[in-house]
Amino acid sequence: MITVLAVIVSLASGGDSESDEAVAPTPASDVTGASSPADPAFLPGTEVVEAPEIITVNVPAPPTGTVISGRASFIRWPQTLGLAPCATPHALIGARITVTNLNNARSVVCDNVSIESLGDGNTIIIHSDVFLEIADLVDAPIPVEIQF
Repeated sequence: MITVLAVIVSLASGGDSESDEAVAPTPASDVTGASSPADPAFLPGTEVVEAPEIITVNVPAPPTGTVISGRASFIRWPQTLGLAPCATPHALIGARITVTNLNNARSVVCDNVSIESLGDGNTIIIHSDVFLEIADLVDAPIPVEIQF
């Protein structure tokens, strides 16, 4: 550790040796910067305020969902495992999707089981048993609106 000693010598502008004074050497701060921090400064009139245990935060309501218009067709999945399966690349896997037939206003809720791209210009593919709740199979493809 290196300590620097500073010697301040002040000379009078007149060059008079009697008016010259030497100041005793004083240690400067440590060169490595390892000096202790200064005490914190507090503003006058500070009061200790305790925060409540539970803080209420208001957040906006979640969006009502995404609505997409397009075409729907059907496919028969061999095993549905108790789901009402459908597939669209527009929603996340596991999303609950409301499909509304725009020709007759009937709707059904299905579970998105795949996000692979669909061929033939379809927006959503619905399991045949679920599709029958909104249209006859011979009507496919049908104009639909999907909401998730």
